[in-house]
Amino acid sequence: MASFKLHDTASAIDYLITATETSIGRSPESDIRLLSSSVSRNHGVLKIKDDNLSFEDFGSSNGTYVNTIKVVGETALKNGDALQVGDFELKVLLETDDDATTFNSDDDATQIGAYSPPEIAQTSPAAAPATTAAEADIPAMWSENAGLEQASGTIFFSEDAASEASKNYRDGNLNIAPIGDTPRLIGLNLSIQGVIYQLDTGVTSVWKIGRDQQHVDLWVSESSVSGLHAQLINEGQRWKVVNWMSTNGTFVNELKGLSTYLKNGDIIRMGIAEFAFELPAESQKSAPKSTVESPKKKGFFARLFGK
Repeated sequence: MASFKLHDTASAIDYLITATETSIGRSPESDIRLLSSSVSRNHGVLKIKDDNLSFEDFGSSNGTYVNTIKVVGETALKNGDALQVGDFELKVLLETDDDATTFNSDDDATQIGAYSPPEIAQTSPAAAPATTAAEADIPAMWSENAGLEQASGTIFFSEDAASEASKNYRDGNLNIAPIGDTPRLIGLNLSIQGVIYQLDTGVTSVWKIGRDQQHVDLWVSESSVSGLHAQLINEGQRWKVVNWMSTNGTFVNELKGLSTYLKNGDIIRMGIAEFAFELPAESQKSAPKSTVESPKKKGFFARLFGK
């Protein structure tokens, strides 16, 4: 008789699959609960039938992937498959009665053990409600320099590699159209200079940012940006940027962070790619007061207030 297990490659947690159906999602009622905003409350279900394992996606917001191929309907799983559920990569492990070996995830040379994030500088609005660790809406993988990107072609840069783009932005020297009614990110340097990434909260509340065009919402084709670099998350009146699986880290106003709350005009740096975060004037009325240095020219205000 076959036995199945899912191995979380980031946290080294094993889930033994024994029931005919095992639900996966963010909901407390899920059999396997994955706490991340990228995982839907009722994401999908694992099914065992005739010693075969399959997964069915329930129409999740971000989808499910098996070996980078999106799951459509019910998909069969085999030993060694990588099941990507939101931020979580779950390796499928199969053992049969004829198998002389036992489950051993150490056989995979690319396995990543549990990772404890370092203490970092972090900013958050004073009015932010307390959040328990169990309910935190953050990605499961904090893999800065943990080896996840070494084979992806991401180029390493030192933390002092930022350009003069942020100064030009704050001085109003960049020719950028006035903001409308939608929050946005503005590319400030390199090939993304002047590129505007609209953040329509009517469509989604989570935007994945990175160089892997197939799996992100905001594509940045720069070698210092990791394939799955960061997430931008909207929490009603609050916004935050969360480091995801980056090699070179995520910075806000040159402070490195895993999860950092944002204010209008903040400068976000991923590798050496820099962005400005902007909110429409109406959104700023209820947002925390920005601590960003005041600009010297009216061009900056004209963009923010559409005048």
